[in-house]
Amino acid sequence: MHMSDSVPVSRRKFLALTAATMGALVAACGGAPTPTPTPKPAAPAAQPTATAAPKAAAQVKLRKMAWGSDLEKQNIENGLAAFMKENPNITVEYIHVPQDYDTKLQTMLAGGDVPDVFKVGDGPYGDYIQKGAFADITDLIAADPVLGNPDYFIMPWEKNRSTFKGRWYAIGSCGQFICQYCNLDILEKAKVDPPSPDPEKAWTWDQYIEIGRKLTIDQNGKHPGESGFDVNKVTQWGLYFPTSTTYIPCIVNSNGGKYMDMATGRYGLDSPEAIDAIQAIADLALKHQVAPKAAFLSELGMNAWQMLASGKVAIIVDGNWALQDISKMGFRFQAGVLPKMKVVATTMRSSLTGMSKITKQPKEAWQLLRYLNLDDYQIGLCKVGLWGPSHKSLLTPEGVKKWLTKGVHPEGWEIMETVYKVKYGFAFPVVLGNLKAGSVVTSGLDPVWIGQKQAKDVLPDVTKQANKVLDEAAAG
Repeated sequence: MHMSDSVPVSRRKFLALTAATMGALVAACGGAPTPTPTPKPAAPAAQPTATAAPKAAAQVKLRKMAWGSDLEKQNIENGLAAFMKENPNITVEYIHVPQDYDTKLQTMLAGGDVPDVFKVGDGPYGDYIQKGAFADITDLIAADPVLGNPDYFIMPWEKNRSTFKGRWYAIGSCGQFICQYCNLDILEKAKVDPPSPDPEKAWTWDQYIEIGRKLTIDQNGKHPGESGFDVNKVTQWGLYFPTSTTYIPCIVNSNGGKYMDMATGRYGLDSPEAIDAIQAIADLALKHQVAPKAAFLSELGMNAWQMLASGKVAIIVDGNWALQDISKMGFRFQAGVLPKMKVVATTMRSSLTGMSKITKQPKEAWQLLRYLNLDDYQIGLCKVGLWGPSHKSLLTPEGVKKWLTKGVHPEGWEIMETVYKVKYGFAFPVVLGNLKAGSVVTSGLDPVWIGQKQAKDVLPDVTKQANKVLDEAAAG
């Protein structure tokens, strides 16, 4: 895809453009001198009054709510501090909700106490639109000289994931994708090359399994498939592939399936391609014994990043957002594209941020939301490894230089940003009812991950149930 040059609007013009877009109020000018009254007999003439002092801009307080790690919280607060410095009449309170975010947000919605600007996951985004949580910002975006430029966002992904029935209610926060991370010390010891950031050099699924065998070792130095290998006494796992619905769509689509069909907005998990892909993920642990079972992390009391850093696993699958934490963990690592079954594929996902439909400060809320979608704000979060760019201007050679950071982004990272996710990424359509339908899929797959059932035995019914939820939500 051709990457356009940066949109020629300077940061210094930001406030003026926002005011023009919104018809924002201008600070009052100084008052003119009071005319001298006509002198009365036997009385001195009145003196003109002093010129009135300019009125200060009215102070406005906004609330923004989001989730994330402590590092994410810190970097978002840094961005908000920059916004408030440029807009001294606006104070932004950041509400950080690291856990049970949807529960808290729905409670606030029910009570009519909603933050002015807030984000939601792409899965339940349609449900929040249906609840009337978001203001329709379609006309504001169209009128904006930056956000309304058709070459500003990466398309068609941004439109696919942000619009519902042709209307914008929120904007994807950034451009996220799924990849692999490896512990270089482990791979070098085993004489295994790390996964490449070049999608043209992606491992096949068979190569992925074989590499997993080489890197999985029990306490006696045995590998899976060797006589005497003890899966219950593994000291180093080769692979870790999460089984949540954040990650499995990549392999379903890589196998030629459609996790969710863009045309119909319905799950396609009952197709042979989807069934085979999901079973292949489960078999990494159940059949090939190159990955721990789903419950292993909780039993060990470690997350995937800690397992990778400590050498308990050689290669993990995670999102690009993990880079912010992994890059600070003090071990040698590399990143590369996902393995493929038939074709290279990754999701092009993100949370979405919009403004409340009932905000009492719509002009200032739009001013903040607009700022959150400018290059300057996105650059800060990309530099620390949390976000990937979703603006074309940041994917040009000059744009990449603005955020690519030595010590954070490993060698070749820019290829995954500019080629892998742009050429091979896919986004989900916005649908109603996915908050519940997604739970149906998650719970329905639990028996597959632990080996109680095969994917072929559960997915036809799971797909039917999930799509029924979506159909009912669409019918109102």
